[in-house]
Amino acid sequence: MGRTTSLIAVVCTVASLLSTGPTASASVDCGPTPAEALNSALAQLPPDPMFGLPWSHDVEDSNYDSCADLSAMVVTIERGTGSSPDQALMFHRGEFLGTGTWKPYPFTQIEHASSTNDSVLLTYKDPRYVCSACDGPQVAVRYEWQGDHVDMLDPPPPW
Repeated sequence: MGRTTSLIAVVCTVASLLSTGPTASASVDCGPTPAEALNSALAQLPPDPMFGLPWSHDVEDSNYDSCADLSAMVVTIERGTGSSPDQALMFHRGEFLGTGTWKPYPFTQIEHASSTNDSVLLTYKDPRYVCSACDGPQVAVRYEWQGDHVDMLDPPPPW
């Protein structure tokens, strides 16, 4: 009877492990940490062309995921204010791809609810509405991973 009980205990333990899947403490690391990815990206960016200032290591907005096909971090310039230029840094599985636009725009935000594992939606508020808390026209621009590159699916802001 002792042998049968032991066998049943082993079968129950294996069945329990198979049915519960990974534990909450298990994590998957597909690429660099957010800090490592940011440092790598900023090392590749020239200073902001308008003010000549470097980009800040303080992330304003992020959906960075080292396992995602496409994710982003939004940064502004060092010593920037609410209306300072922003850049969206784009990543594929933690590898820096470049910026969302060649030109920095203030008031850049990630629309988290509309972004997925392979797409990022950014909104750009019209800078002529300089109050960061004021409503103003926005342009939404979708970016999508296409297997080996990112496509900008919408035109960049016209301003």
